[in-house]
Amino acid sequence: MKRLFDPLFLTYCLIWIVIHLCRYLHLAVPLLNGYLTDFIAVPAMAHVTLTFTRRFIVHNYEYTYPLYYLLFIALYTSIMFEWIMPYYSARYTGDWWDVVTYFAGSLFYYRFHGNRTIKGAVSKTTR
Repeated sequence: MKRLFDPLFLTYCLIWIVIHLCRYLHLAVPLLNGYLTDFIAVPAMAHVTLTFTRRFIVHNYEYTYPLYYLLFIALYTSIMFEWIMPYYSARYTGDWWDVVTYFAGSLFYYRFHGNRTIKGAVSKTTR
């Protein structure tokens, strides 16, 4: 669990809480309210799934997702939330800028979070 709650992931969670609190209080911050949650969606999902993958699938705490995995997460999220879900629910609206932010978030994660190695981590495969 320690690896799950690293500073970047906690920042994603804090941003999400602040934005949703602002929405609840009707304090609209247009660009942040509309796109920042989409930008951090892929990094947050990737971090949770990577933690699970490291722990239970590959048993290697230094494993990172390749870029094409992250781009696939962005593509899947885009299709689900910007194309399919708006068809079934009025709560969702298709927005091409959201798609751009999902992909930007995946590139951000790859650059600043996904490639960080955990110092002192020892994999079960190298013991």
